[in-house]
Amino acid sequence: MSNDTIRKHLIDAINEMSKLLELSTDSNQKFELRIKIRELFHRLDRVIIASLNPATAEFNDAIESLKELTNQAKEAQVNLGKTIGIINKATKAIQKVEKLVKNIAGVMGSEVTDSGIWQKTFFSAICKITS
Repeated sequence: MSNDTIRKHLIDAINEMSKLLELSTDSNQKFELRIKIRELFHRLDRVIIASLNPATAEFNDAIESLKELTNQAKEAQVNLGKTIGIINKATKAIQKVEKLVKNIAGVMGSEVTDSGIWQKTFFSAICKITS
């Protein structure tokens, strides 16, 4: 299943960046790493519900970008001076994954792509059922 590959690489990147976060001593870099890790988790949530096509260029770009991010995060754990580069690389990887899942409705429909819309739709449906 194609989602498993993207999921695996997202999880690998999150794990390596979390290790880097623990090693980092710079509070600003820690702050930025936390933001990027949360953004990766957000993309993982979207990938979990999406049906992805592994034959697309976007899919391959996302995989390669996540692999590079994971490898560079491992290197930065040894050389903390590379942490700022990891933050920049994470931004690029997040953009590639976002491009991949941007217009995919997933299993539950397009409302899932924006939790606010989904909650509004769900609330409207409940109101109609109870009235």
